[in-house]
Amino acid sequence: MSDHLNSLRMRREILDAYVTVLERAGELLNVCAAATGGADQLRVAVEDAFGLSPVAADAVLALQVRRLTPIALEQIRQELIDVDREMAEADGV
Repeated sequence: MSDHLNSLRMRREILDAYVTVLERAGELLNVCAAATGGADQLRVAVEDAFGLSPVAADAVLALQVRRLTPIALEQIRQELIDVDREMAEADGV
């Protein structure tokens, strides 16, 4: 499998995680507010709450608050469509 396709798959996982948590932004904030311990415990709490991988949870936790808007969510959804199309092309589908 090509490095480019691997990169696309990782990007897709992160974009999908963004959509998941941005559709449930209030829940994300509650999970973060209720987390005890350090960064590792917070990441695990986000992983558990949303069914994310450690990499996706870290990406979610690195989101800036300005990404919690409907416009940003729509931009992420469009990028997800673009990545899916590019993956299909890379796979030769």
